[in-house]
Amino acid sequence: MRKRFFDRFKILISVLLAVVLMTACDKTVVVTGGFAEGEVFRINTLSCSRSEMNIYLTNMANAYEATFGEQIWSTSAGNTTIEDAFKETVLAKVTRIKVLNLMAKEEKISLSGDEKKSLKKAAKAYMKTLSKNEKTELGADEDLVYQMYSEYALAEKVYNSIVDEVDFEISDDDARSITVEQIFIKTYHEDTHGRLTDYSDAAKAEAKERALAIREKAVTESDFESLCALYNEEDESTHTYRRGEMPETYENVAFALEEGEISYVITTDDGYYIVKCISTYERKATNENKEAIINEAKRKAFEEKYNEFLPNVIANINEKEWGSIKIIHNADMKTDSFFDIYTDIMIDGK
Repeated sequence: MRKRFFDRFKILISVLLAVVLMTACDKTVVVTGGFAEGEVFRINTLSCSRSEMNIYLTNMANAYEATFGEQIWSTSAGNTTIEDAFKETVLAKVTRIKVLNLMAKEEKISLSGDEKKSLKKAAKAYMKTLSKNEKTELGADEDLVYQMYSEYALAEKVYNSIVDEVDFEISDDDARSITVEQIFIKTYHEDTHGRLTDYSDAAKAEAKERALAIREKAVTESDFESLCALYNEEDESTHTYRRGEMPETYENVAFALEEGEISYVITTDDGYYIVKCISTYERKATNENKEAIINEAKRKAFEEKYNEFLPNVIANINEKEWGSIKIIHNADMKTDSFFDIYTDIMIDGK
């Protein structure tokens, strides 16, 4: 498996661009006129105001900036800026919240009286964190924040109602993670620009002969770690893998090994592996993998239901209003606790 290591800025850019592309492909979004003053977009009967978008955008931007630093906004993202890509992620998030609220109406899902009381408490708590200047710049008031929290809570209820209907039983074996030491002999060249070119057939044959000779040493000599240091053509020799991370030819062999057992030479598209099993079962990694598998199954179940509903949606965006909205880069605009306060009160009950 060819591994690529990206710094955190490149990872963020790839995530933001993925959201931009997904948003651009949504054929339910059209552009039209007839908007009220300060209205950014309308989805069926629901609307999003400039103040609402400012609150979402500023809180999320400040949270990203706290993680990646102020320089993140000067990073390029291909044909767009990181700021514009970030705006699109926020637009996609708010759009989804609105659509889920429409789904709530269809599914007859609503907030309880106790939930509404907690949301009012959250709105009051958030407003207390804002300076006078922040309230003015964002256009925030308690009624708007309560509305936003209510829509967010209702969106969560719809999501939970969908995923709770699905059975997510995953066996330990399906989620099992193993730890191995391995020697990799590659069958491709990589130039200084990261471009890959496969070896010639003759060079591949030579690489396989080397792998077979190394494997012979591995089963007759006890120090596999030293062989890794001498011959491995990857940066690391010890890995923990879950099912699905490596090619099937590799996985079929590696997951069948006993502890201490050394594999035969495994052929993949990228080269040859000699694998020594260190642990056939990693409890912590297996539990994490099980959680990841369940979360992915939930995501798929939700997306299926969500996409079934989308044909009922007509979304109109006010391009002029949306284009005029910018991330507020102002030292006085420090607010980043919108979601934390919601979590503290609605989830943790503080």
